[in-house]
Amino acid sequence: GAKPTTDTGNSAAPSTRTARENPAYGRHMQDAEMFTNAACMALNIWDRFDVFCTLGATSGYLKGNSASFNLVGLFGDNENQKTVKAESVPNMSFDQSVVELYTDTTFAWSVGARAALWECGCATLGASFQYAQSKPKVEELNVLCNAAEFTINKPKGYVGKEFPLDLTAGTDAATGTKDASIDYHEWQASLALSYRLNMFTPYIGVKWSRASFDADTIRIAQPKSATAIFDTTTLNPTIAGAGDVKTGAEGQLGDTMQIVSLQLNKMKSRKS
Repeated sequence: GAKPTTDTGNSAAPSTRTARENPAYGRHMQDAEMFTNAACMALNIWDRFDVFCTLGATSGYLKGNSASFNLVGLFGDNENQKTVKAESVPNMSFDQSVVELYTDTTFAWSVGARAALWECGCATLGASFQYAQSKPKVEELNVLCNAAEFTINKPKGYVGKEFPLDLTAGTDAATGTKDASIDYHEWQASLALSYRLNMFTPYIGVKWSRASFDADTIRIAQPKSATAIFDTTTLNPTIAGAGDVKTGAEGQLGDTMQIVSLQLNKMKSRKS
């Protein structure tokens, strides 16, 4: 929805989607790690070529600015009820928070080839290529945000669904969700020159790699209670410091963040 512009009071919850620039474009991850333990099987041809494959297990960790994950919420809701309207959409985007996720350990495989392209005495010029793939599920998702901080174990979300999300989003009653998983692909290529010196073989070379992470742009909602308990459905703090827990009071949701959600976008590593 449109950004809030009034300097005082609350606002009517927006129900019309407004086009904005995607804050996730051009953002970089603060940390992205993939850990793999694998066994290798290789077929040697003429002592010059190897065709190989690896089988093992991999797990991962991603951390980045909340803007990279399109973290959004609704602020300033002035409705006289215990929850937002079904057609309400977010009006705030967070870019000063941190989102991190851990994946489970799952099966991983790769295929590749390496070859000695040129040999002269003790000098050898070699090249290699490798492609790896895995699809781990997100085991834990942490959102570190002052306005809406939460942790989800084995999160589920919506794929291909536009705003507004269902009012049951984030509750045990949510339907149409799927497990959050990341389709991981990596390509590697290298070229190196080595020289054998008795027991040592020093070498110099270059290596190129490119990795991609695709989670189908799944959108995950903040966990919340299906029904209000003590007039609250989430543990989000009162931002203005003047929260009102009186039922039926106008603007009782006005200074807390509502319908918070984030999106796992497709990411690619820098070419290196």
